[in-house]
Amino acid sequence: MKVKSKLSFFDKIIFWLNALLCLALLISYLAPIVDPKKAWVFAFFGLAYPLLLIGSIAFMLYWMLRRKWHFLLSLVCIIVGWNVLRNSFALHMQSSGSYGPNAMVTHMMTYNVHNFKRYGSNNDISTKQEILQLIAEHRPDIIGFQEFYTRKTGQYDMRDSILKIMGTNWYYFEPVIANTQEAIGPAIFSRFPIVAHGIVPFSNKLGENSCLYIDIKKGDKQFRVYSVHLQSIRFDPDDYKYLNSISKQGKGDGSSVKRVGSKLKTAFIKRSDQVVKIKEHAAQCPYPYIISGDFNDTPSSYAVNQMSKGLKNAFREDGTGFGRTYNGDFPNYQIDYIMASPQFEIQNYLIIQKKLSDHYPVMSDLILK
Repeated sequence: MKVKSKLSFFDKIIFWLNALLCLALLISYLAPIVDPKKAWVFAFFGLAYPLLLIGSIAFMLYWMLRRKWHFLLSLVCIIVGWNVLRNSFALHMQSSGSYGPNAMVTHMMTYNVHNFKRYGSNNDISTKQEILQLIAEHRPDIIGFQEFYTRKTGQYDMRDSILKIMGTNWYYFEPVIANTQEAIGPAIFSRFPIVAHGIVPFSNKLGENSCLYIDIKKGDKQFRVYSVHLQSIRFDPDDYKYLNSISKQGKGDGSSVKRVGSKLKTAFIKRSDQVVKIKEHAAQCPYPYIISGDFNDTPSSYAVNQMSKGLKNAFREDGTGFGRTYNGDFPNYQIDYIMASPQFEIQNYLIIQKKLSDHYPVMSDLILK
């Protein structure tokens, strides 16, 4: 069958729109390799990568249905970014999770619990109970919490509740905000003995965005677990209101665009610096290690790409789909990760899709060789 090549006026408009989108897609491939401190504009294209990818696929299908060779434009651009695609989208079958009886397996979970409350809500007992039940059902050996909240006594003594559920006495908690009754901060709980712990400092003062680590003794082996909470965007209610108006009505204003863009730019740059500090610290680690947590950035970002260098990314190894881990308003992408040094084998990967926090918990079974 002969393929039509001549374009109508309408198709010419579609073609130029297709070309512009493909150009934006190609620019987005620079986001994982260009430091935002040097050229921050590429980070915005990286953030838009999933939408650019979907748009390119839509154009490709349009041209194929029209029996035009122009579908090759989108196809070639998608193939050029194959590595970015593999980091962002996976098609692995779910692993059975089987391993030998002598395997040195660790059930790892990372979970930003948003102070044990549903996103945008106040504390409520049902959410707390459902999160505790989730942890009890999945039985992680190690949990890295971001935005952990606990009271010293009573039904919101979450520290005590987690220890009882996991059947352990081992944990490391660094309060960022605290008074005589309650505290908020990063925390790591472990079924295995913690022989050392510490902080990778991002600044002179420990803040909401931080990195803790624990050294664990399991049998005759020792390994380290980092729990990371990279720079947040720090959107306020007005920012979310503006983003909702854009998504629903397509309306916005210049001052809001500038404000939101400035916050994104600042976060991109700070995460770049924070990743450098974590990687330098991990490079001095004398034994195998796991880096997990809320990176607040997407698989096509500079921060995630730099963090994953030399490591096994559990999603890329055994994930499925786009791996969305954030269920709040923005960015509604994969921003939570589990990565491990080469001495670990990734056995499986799971996103537990229960909207109890603004993040889904992420789990992976890792076998230390």
